[in-house]
Amino acid sequence: MKSFSIVLILVFSFLNLTCGSGQTKKEEVPKPILPSPEMKTFADSYWSQKCSACHGTNGIPDPNLNPAPRKFGTFGMKMGFFFGGNKMRAGIFRTIRDGKNQAMPSFSKELTEDQIWALVDKIERLPN
Repeated sequence: MKSFSIVLILVFSFLNLTCGSGQTKKEEVPKPILPSPEMKTFADSYWSQKCSACHGTNGIPDPNLNPAPRKFGTFGMKMGFFFGGNKMRAGIFRTIRDGKNQAMPSFSKELTEDQIWALVDKIERLPN
């Protein structure tokens, strides 16, 4: 019984250290904005013109691209949006805004926050 108490204390201590307020917070991302019909039209057009070159028209990229772009429109992505919700949306927002590695450029100078959220919505709407 005593060893169980010690293990329990160690587990709670570990959780407190790893999940506590001592960690630095990631940069705050604004809450998702539901796009207007005009913004949805913009996102559909922008996806066709810019994003589909790497990510494919339906979110499935050409397998010969190196590095391979992220695959969207899959069942796994649908589940990510369902279970991850705004956390998943915020991650995609950050990647569009800030870019990723050298392959995915930042679009922060080209797109407004509303336009980026419209693209996040477009990604969520891609067929699987």
